[in-house]
Amino acid sequence: MFEQAIDSNVEENMTKTFHNYFDDIEQYPTIGMDILPMNVLYEYVSSSFLNGFINYTTIIKAFVLGRYHDWDEVLDEGEGDISVQVPPNTLKWKTIHCKTKNELYKELTIPGAMYHGKLDVDFQDDVLILSKSKVNESGEWCYFYFWYDRDCSDCSIGRFKTKDTETEVIEKFSTQCQKKYEYNEFGSKEIPLHYFAGWVKG
Repeated sequence: MFEQAIDSNVEENMTKTFHNYFDDIEQYPTIGMDILPMNVLYEYVSSSFLNGFINYTTIIKAFVLGRYHDWDEVLDEGEGDISVQVPPNTLKWKTIHCKTKNELYKELTIPGAMYHGKLDVDFQDDVLILSKSKVNESGEWCYFYFWYDRDCSDCSIGRFKTKDTETEVIEKFSTQCQKKYEYNEFGSKEIPLHYFAGWVKG
């Protein structure tokens, strides 16, 4: 899945791609004692496995892909429904009906809004996230990569360490997410970090 995101024009210089941060890709992994090896990417795992990590990391970049729905495609009944606190930080919830994925995106990215939902349901498409977490007390960081697939059993997760700067890692991740290919036919959009203010789950 991840390998198909690699542009064939840059395969000769893999050091420039986000994919190169992973030494190995394991599909349908048997998760044993080493629950998430460093510099290894797990593919086709449950979203619940991703949920066990993401809230203990700091999210630094995220995108929603254009895979399952075009941005202006009319959604099926109920697909564009989201619950929002009105006003924020109260116990009053209101259901908002959005006709397209683009309307959903605009509603979900309003600064200060509070939502009750799940990544794959909220955006009606795959969500890719880059985050970081401290490895030790000396201040060394590692990075986490999350791919929340709408098919909740087909998600991906990996973590890696690198000598690249955070700016370089973000740039490679963003370039990868913005490419058009089989899993991003309709193009991606960045998710503002304020969306992740609460508990994240997929």
